[in-house]
Amino acid sequence: MAMRKAAKRSGAAGSSTRKASSREVFRLSRSPSHLLRRAEQFATELFARSELYDGVTLRQTVLLAAIAEAEGASQSDLVRITGVDRSTLAEMMARMEKKGLIARAAAADDGRAKSVRLTADGRRRLDAVLPAIRNVDRSLLAALSASKRAAFQVILAELAEAADEKMSDDATATVKRARPKPPASSKRPRAKR
Repeated sequence: MAMRKAAKRSGAAGSSTRKASSREVFRLSRSPSHLLRRAEQFATELFARSELYDGVTLRQTVLLAAIAEAEGASQSDLVRITGVDRSTLAEMMARMEKKGLIARAAAADDGRAKSVRLTADGRRRLDAVLPAIRNVDRSLLAALSASKRAAFQVILAELAEAADEKMSDDATATVKRARPKPPASSKRPRAKR
């Protein structure tokens, strides 16, 4: 009796092993999304260890650099350039404006849009933190063999471009869904008497 129970347990264990082996196992070590997140964590950690960031976060530094690169850009432009979502970017900009790092004003070509520029203090802060960013970039690339560095940068640029296109497509679809549909006819049909 005990042998039969042991044989059943052994058979049951064997069948579950066969089922598990017939399914493909998900491996984090092969997941592009997971590996990208790990690489981003690595970059963030390198930045934090650089001691040159002077209390400015990596995201704020990215925003300062984007504003410097596209002086006078609108907040919508900065969402597209940085990849930071609209509400987070608005909160970041409010804090950075309060600290005197950026200034916002009505855009010359669109009174509803805000044009963003660096203040003198924002420019100094960016200049102070650029060595840390360059060091992080060098450290990230140094983790790869020299023959893979250029390809890595091309692949990252392609992924960023794909993200921009996806965000643009999503925004266009959202606008189309939000537009009210025009009435089929402005004349109402007459009621039959």
